[in-house]
Amino acid sequence: MIPKSMKAAVLTAFGAPEVVKIASRPAPKISGNQVLVRNIATSLNSGDVRIRSKNVPKGFKFLLSLVFGFKKPRKEVLGTVFAGEIVKTGADVTSFSVGDLVFGSTEMGMATHAEYVAIKDSKAIAPIPSGISPSDIASLVFGGSTAVYFLDKLKIEKGERILINAAAGSVGIALVQIAAVLGAEVTAVASAKNHAFLRANGSTHTVDYTTTDLTKLAPKFDVIADCLGTMPYKRHRHLLTKTGRFALISGTMGETLAAPFRNLFGSHAIIGGTSLATKKGLLELVKLIEDGTLRPVVDKEYPFKKITEAHGYVDRGHKRGNVVITF
Repeated sequence: MIPKSMKAAVLTAFGAPEVVKIASRPAPKISGNQVLVRNIATSLNSGDVRIRSKNVPKGFKFLLSLVFGFKKPRKEVLGTVFAGEIVKTGADVTSFSVGDLVFGSTEMGMATHAEYVAIKDSKAIAPIPSGISPSDIASLVFGGSTAVYFLDKLKIEKGERILINAAAGSVGIALVQIAAVLGAEVTAVASAKNHAFLRANGSTHTVDYTTTDLTKLAPKFDVIADCLGTMPYKRHRHLLTKTGRFALISGTMGETLAAPFRNLFGSHAIIGGTSLATKKGLLELVKLIEDGTLRPVVDKEYPFKKITEAHGYVDRGHKRGNVVITF
């Protein structure tokens, strides 16, 4: 029986973690081409925290406010990732059935920090592969999708040197794992406490950003991937080879707007853009999981009732891999 109401993590305002409150909301109603998923696990990503706090790279605050609200949140339930069981299907749905275990992303639709999620069957939703738990698959969607998007554009070749900044985060660790399997020589930038962890996940070299001047690294790299926005191209381009590529995964508005011009007139390729999860992309993730290329890294797992506490943990900026919320 589908309940009429559900528990949801509601964004009551913009600000500190305490603005997130668990409240009762009507359960989603589905149309003919949608399915209703009972959430078993979701993830709390840096994007969720940035929306809540409006702590975004320079130049993006106005754009974020335009989309999500200036004073009052336009989307009161955050979260993009879901993993759970289908409990109802629309009349036009033929690719899924009640009882199927599925995972995916609502992207800009948000609303996954709740007990139930509605999504069109043609969107970013796919079966959970056998042998992997809903918690583990939920941990891979955000970072894994972003890593696959950028690595596809970077076209990493065996033997190339890649420098990954903020390598211990959800995107960074996925980049480390996949790049290592592709045969790249991975240098991971993170605090010293994460170095053994990063080497266990495939990095060849590790650099402690707290004690090392990153502008003086050697030798030169074929690729630099900045997952945090603290290694801007302008200050670190001399670290690239003549044909090097720079992945602008996180950066300021100025860097984003300058990228096309640098691509036209500079010697390096600046790879930017936004990775949106798709059904095709999720199936690619499944293949990487099944062949052992991509492995879940769950730093902490919180019960849904403690999601405000989870926001506080991610806020501190030192999570290793992913934070998962279970229902």
